[in-house]
Amino acid sequence: MKKHLPIILILILASFLRLFSLDKFPAGLNADEAAIGYNAWSLLETGKDEHSVSWPLVFRSFDDYKPPVYFYLVVPFVKIIGLNVWSVRLPSALLGIASVYLLYLVVYLLFKKKTTDESCHVKTNNFALITALILAVSPWHLQFSRGGWEVNAALFFILLGVWGFLMGLDQPKYFFIFVTSMALSLYTYHSARLISPLIALTLVILYWKDIYNFRLTFNRHSGLDPESIWKTIPQKLKIILSAVILGLLLSFPLATQLLSKEGQSRFTGVSVFSDSGPLWQALEMRRAHQEDTIHVKALHNQYLSYGLRFVKNYLSHFSPRFLFVTGDEIARSKVPEMGQTYLFLIPFYFLGLFSLLKLDSKGKVFTLVWFLVAPLAASLTFQSPHALRSQNMVIPLSIISGLGLSVALNLLFRSGKKWLVGSISVLLLLFGAYSVARYLHLYYVHYPKTLPYAWQYGFDQIAAYAKVNYDIYDHIIITDRYDQPYILMAFFLKYPPQTLQKELVMTPRDKFGFSTVRSFGKLEFRQINYGEDKKLPNTLIISADEPVDDKEVIYTINDPAGHPMYKFLSTK
Repeated sequence: MKKHLPIILILILASFLRLFSLDKFPAGLNADEAAIGYNAWSLLETGKDEHSVSWPLVFRSFDDYKPPVYFYLVVPFVKIIGLNVWSVRLPSALLGIASVYLLYLVVYLLFKKKTTDESCHVKTNNFALITALILAVSPWHLQFSRGGWEVNAALFFILLGVWGFLMGLDQPKYFFIFVTSMALSLYTYHSARLISPLIALTLVILYWKDIYNFRLTFNRHSGLDPESIWKTIPQKLKIILSAVILGLLLSFPLATQLLSKEGQSRFTGVSVFSDSGPLWQALEMRRAHQEDTIHVKALHNQYLSYGLRFVKNYLSHFSPRFLFVTGDEIARSKVPEMGQTYLFLIPFYFLGLFSLLKLDSKGKVFTLVWFLVAPLAASLTFQSPHALRSQNMVIPLSIISGLGLSVALNLLFRSGKKWLVGSISVLLLLFGAYSVARYLHLYYVHYPKTLPYAWQYGFDQIAAYAKVNYDIYDHIIITDRYDQPYILMAFFLKYPPQTLQKELVMTPRDKFGFSTVRSFGKLEFRQINYGEDKKLPNTLIISADEPVDDKEVIYTINDPAGHPMYKFLSTK
């Protein structure tokens, strides 16, 4: 028990940080979470999703065609504890806790033979514990563990797959976990469809000799005579081959999805090519020349412009400003005044990176490749840097920071100066504790007040008011100022799925191929035009920041800072 006490304490801390007031923080519920929860409930009630598709492998949702795994993970939670915020977020939180433990195991396996600098002799177990602790308190990982995020589940499956592969080098039955987990990640989040195969390929290339020589390595430890060893070889090969076939079979349906119109719509809507800026930039540069010659076209063309945009997007994810100072610009993915990780880790990040670049172990090579691969999928989209789509980057970032901190602590203890060891250790503890405490203060106190719209705060209250007054009005118009309000109303009203499936009225598709729900039942979702809407008979109007006559407001919902967020008006 004493041996395992450090990792147990780290997991207790990780659990507290991910489960405390999970239904209240983040304050509100975003539309993607509501879509997952409501569709899970719809499957339980009707065997169909909101668009009347029976047990789909792709959820149409907001026409962004979400992968299915997290939806189905939520189903048993909705069954047991009902349709609420807890049932949507709890699977992600639990997988986040499990990811902390998996990272501990993965780091130990990656570096068990050769850890860091030979001159430093960093103990692998201590290194693994430090890395797990960094992930346990990581703002990046906490942000996506405390919401119903598919990306967090995908990261868990990637980590589980890496662990299965490393275990499989000694016991090939674990290769089944490797291929199954990697395949599941492909069906969990879009970016994993690029990242997971690259991580898997990296493992195979790095450990090819271990796999090729597996028969000799495995049987050398078995103590069998050469004749017996020979007899066991086919069975081991069968296990590896069966795992490979299983992985191919599990991944095959994905190919048809990616080639379909629905599968391509997601990439079309968010890809860097949907931004016409680089194209117009190239054309503008060419217009500056008197003649549009071949060499001018070679210097200024859309391929070069989009290539440069990709490079810019990619490098932005490695910016210290993004990692340590400001973080993502998207409100739902950040805490005010925080980077993706703690500022005090900067020196250990660079020290760890310096040690990593020596590439004197397979663990280091794998960590570096993962670090370089992690933002590729996010860089192909027009929003960068993007913390959500590059969330898997938190794993190599934690390993690098943990490596640097481990090296620094080892050098400190090797100095033999007790006063120096004591002083610096106390400073590190104080800086670390202060950084975590400050993050938690920002998250629980300032985040809800500063960015209430990020998690569409207040829709539970809107639904409660609308439910009480539903029979009084002939028509209820709700602002679409914030993303996809229809699914939030369906979620909090617990609107019967059988009825919703029949009543959905969709908007026309936009230029990216997206459409959303315009109305169901008495509820209509659109921009409020009070000058015209006030003429409608017996109508309840719920506005956000659209101009209305404040004298006619009958009810107000304030944000956590006490400012009016939604105003209710009646034409009765």
